[in-house]
Amino acid sequence: MASGSAITITGGTNMTQVVAGTDTVAAVDFNNARTNVNTLLSGAADVTLGTFTVASTFGWNQGGAGVSAASAGSTVQDTGAGGFKDLQDDVQAMCAFLGQSVRTGVGSDVTTADSITAATWNNTMLNVKDCWDARFVPASRTAATDASVTRTASWTNTLTQETTWTFASEGALRSYFNGGGAVGVSSSRSGGTSNSQNTQWTNKLSGISDVWLYHNTTTASAGTSAGLGLYELTTAYQQIMIFYGGTSPYTSDYIQVNAKVNSTTNPTVITLQTKLRDEGDNVLDEAVDGTLTINARRLQPNANGSGFSFATPTDSTGAISGS
Repeated sequence: MASGSAITITGGTNMTQVVAGTDTVAAVDFNNARTNVNTLLSGAADVTLGTFTVASTFGWNQGGAGVSAASAGSTVQDTGAGGFKDLQDDVQAMCAFLGQSVRTGVGSDVTTADSITAATWNNTMLNVKDCWDARFVPASRTAATDASVTRTASWTNTLTQETTWTFASEGALRSYFNGGGAVGVSSSRSGGTSNSQNTQWTNKLSGISDVWLYHNTTTASAGTSAGLGLYELTTAYQQIMIFYGGTSPYTSDYIQVNAKVNSTTNPTVITLQTKLRDEGDNVLDEAVDGTLTINARRLQPNANGSGFSFATPTDSTGAISGS
């Protein structure tokens, strides 16, 4: 059995490096690495939303490991149960998806004519750890606007709008976010009266840009994030982002984005509520007019040659209401 340095996998299965010329590789040495690969490639962990714990959050729903576990007394082969080449294939795919560098020896598939060196064995386990630690951050994502809603009536108080994102199952929702996916909203204002009120709102909406809800946080180009992500949502609205960003007399005007889910145990629907508040109430400043647009935005993980795919949610953009 391996007796080298420990490779710690927080929330997964710890592995042990082999020592050349000393260790006899046991089934458990292969299976510990294979278990971590299988955990990442299997369905998402079924954890209750409301809090986020890194160690308990994983699973991309990519069908599980492409290799079966090794059994005691068997010989390590290139393919089949305990097949090292099959394990390499999974690790190579994970590295491609996450943009992780493939370590020496891991990218060259072993064959029946090869002897697996301790360095290649250890580098494979180290690549598994690389992928485990980076599992929420794909090499790239594609941003898309899936739907938009507009309003042309002027307003002086508060507008609200809801955008919902619906997934086919809770597993699809969790794996999408576990793989680095995000959903969000953006807004813009154009046309209308030429006045400083409209200019302030145009600049404010442009300044905050995309508001993205990830698995563990919310980001935007400006504003204050509550640091809440998908796994911290409940069935009641929580503020995830707010942005003031105006000059006097517009310093109290703000954009606020709130979020909730339809269930903390079986979530399939995420709702983002955009609230625009003109605190001046048409006393200190003018009405806001022109065309206001709110977009449903999606940040989809890219496969990057891995062969992975993540479900695309459907969206519904509600009307912009208020006065």
